[in-house]
Amino acid sequence: MLRRSLMLLVFAASVQAKPQLTWLQTDWPPHQIVSGPFQGQGTFDLVQQHLMAGMPQFVHQSRLVSLPRLEQAFVQQETAICVLGALYSDERAQNRLFSVPMAVGPALAVGYLSLTLTQHPAMQAEGAELSALVLDSALTGAYQPNRYYPPVVAAALAQPNSNLSRYTFSSEVNAAALLVSGRVNYVVEYPERMQYYNQLLPEPAALEHRAIVGANIASVSYVSCSMDEVGTAAIAAVNQALPALWQQVEYLEAMQRWLDDSARRRLGTDMQRLQQQALMQFKPAPHDTVKTRH
Repeated sequence: MLRRSLMLLVFAASVQAKPQLTWLQTDWPPHQIVSGPFQGQGTFDLVQQHLMAGMPQFVHQSRLVSLPRLEQAFVQQETAICVLGALYSDERAQNRLFSVPMAVGPALAVGYLSLTLTQHPAMQAEGAELSALVLDSALTGAYQPNRYYPPVVAAALAQPNSNLSRYTFSSEVNAAALLVSGRVNYVVEYPERMQYYNQLLPEPAALEHRAIVGANIASVSYVSCSMDEVGTAAIAAVNQALPALWQQVEYLEAMQRWLDDSARRRLGTDMQRLQQQALMQFKPAPHDTVKTRH
């Protein structure tokens, strides 16, 4: 009995000696799925499980927060926190640390029902001129506020006569259903998110995605952590764990799971090239953008 008590005390002491690390999560399907038939099966959910298992030097816990609250946590310098799937910006780098690249996927795009906007003047072979699309009073678009947008998209969102409406897309607010119901004509969103929402519909619709002129053709995401002792140690551990994770077939399949044929066609060989470049670099940097012919 005494030996058992001593073992429990030693175990408790070892747990207490480990720093506690909190992973902030958001309702962000298909990467973090907090409800529904695919709960816990998101791409970032899988990455977090692997990272936690490979980082036994920390005591891990998770906390569900909204997007605004997540940003606020870093701005207010909360300690010992990390988040998966963060996009890099110079502004964000002032209040958080970034890992080596975690994943590469298709960038933000204009999603719409097939053939409905194909002939619109704003739709070019190279991509969608979002600044022109948002000014068409005959259309209604949708986007999600409170997240990072590249400058060309942020400028279009700020247009005073924009036809875009704000929606908080989540497991309850289906972005693809907005298109099918006719409430909106297009959605500014990531193709894999639209594919996830589309698969939840009783009858999936035929969707198309058009890259945004002036924005990246690929989206590189990172693990970001607080700028304190625990966050610094966590980034170092993540940087050691990620390269091995990239080599796993399960990881690669998870990253590709929610890409539809439209997204794959749009990215083509550029996606493979950017993925190789991003996974070899250790410093976040901008990537190729979609350019117009004029």
